[in-house]
Amino acid sequence: MPMKSNLLYKDQKYQNRIDQLTMFLLIANTANPFFYLSVQMLSISFAALLLLLFLKKGAGFRLNGYFWLYMIVLVVLQIAQCLVYHAFPLKTFLGEYLRIAFAVVAIGILGDAFFDRFVRFVYVFAIISLCFYIPCILFRGLIPILENLAGHFKAPFANAAYSMYNDSINLIIFNLNQIDLYRNSGFYWEPGTHGGFLILALFINLFYRKDLWKSRTNLIFFICILTTLSTTTYLALFFVTLVYLRNFFFKRPALSVFILLIVAGLSLVLYTKLDFLNEKINKQIEYSNKGVPGERRFNSFLADMRLMGDHELIGTGRNIEMKFGEKFYNLDSQTIHRNNGVGVLLSTYGILFFILFFWLSGRTFYRVLQNKTNAWMAVLLLLIIGFSEDYFFKSFFIAIPLYCGITLFPLNKRRMGRSGKMKLGKNTFIHNPEYHTNHEHNTSR
Repeated sequence: MPMKSNLLYKDQKYQNRIDQLTMFLLIANTANPFFYLSVQMLSISFAALLLLLFLKKGAGFRLNGYFWLYMIVLVVLQIAQCLVYHAFPLKTFLGEYLRIAFAVVAIGILGDAFFDRFVRFVYVFAIISLCFYIPCILFRGLIPILENLAGHFKAPFANAAYSMYNDSINLIIFNLNQIDLYRNSGFYWEPGTHGGFLILALFINLFYRKDLWKSRTNLIFFICILTTLSTTTYLALFFVTLVYLRNFFFKRPALSVFILLIVAGLSLVLYTKLDFLNEKINKQIEYSNKGVPGERRFNSFLADMRLMGDHELIGTGRNIEMKFGEKFYNLDSQTIHRNNGVGVLLSTYGILFFILFFWLSGRTFYRVLQNKTNAWMAVLLLLIIGFSEDYFFKSFFIAIPLYCGITLFPLNKRRMGRSGKMKLGKNTFIHNPEYHTNHEHNTSR
């Protein structure tokens, strides 16, 4: 028996390593400049993902109606765009399908542990980011040393289309981008992206894993959120706080109004006293009137709305020639660049796909959170963080609407390593009723 238990432990540890590597590849190809800047790195990572799928025990899944609805609408829109814009950007389409396949395989490997693994990943790399960020802030002479070291980690196969990000000072596990401005980019391409992942992980940790607000995991998230110095992240944190305390507000309306007035007053004071908050927002408004899309989020959104023009239903497509015409090569990178994810999604595939994307995301969050209100609050949170970053055509964020489009039926009971330091949430999204029955019976013994 001891030998059997030892073998089971080693097998579980091995399966956990597969899960960890899967989530690393998924988020790395979503948000780390070393990985996501080229389709070649995505292809190499996808090959590795297929190997992990082969090695993963009990990774059974099939595609259901929600997935096919997503794909049919996408393909119909792409055909319509080809006819309207007289272009057939095969490479662009293949790149998009590869990201979709990447998301599907990652979900298939991780299964019902997907969101647990996500929270754990963000938590681990939040700690790693603080191990770099705090010494860099305390000892400024460390920054040039790390920057020199980062010169050896340039992204291979870097795409010229991402020239604005090719010079990222990236150590892979920590990006030094904007560290000179006292901002923490963590594992991601910039501080705002780091903040977006932290906020989403915080929400899932609170409402899916039912972790306490004052838990150590959330404390790490709060500290890292502060170090991003990201206006959107702070606004999103305020939103998550309101959602978390909504029952308190409903039970004590008079006290809640009083508290909200105090919070509003403090927010106004912080806005006027903290330069990075009021200056950033004022500059956003100022740049929105200058017509420089690559500079500010507000203007990026307005530029995308103008670009959509007369094709609100089908959008302008992902291909740069479709968006800007045959003479796009005469435009500078700032004019082409977009950094408002909501505007990019709307302009790329139009209003109908935009609605479908977030409706499916709502379905996913409902299956995971088992609460309609929390599910739609999670969708609103995606919109808030997406207004600041171009997330929605990257693999991890594609996985969110597609998660509800994948039916999981483990051949063996899925294994998820449990830690006394971080309790893992319930496995809530299994479509196989037999699995539900067996799982509940086993856990009750």
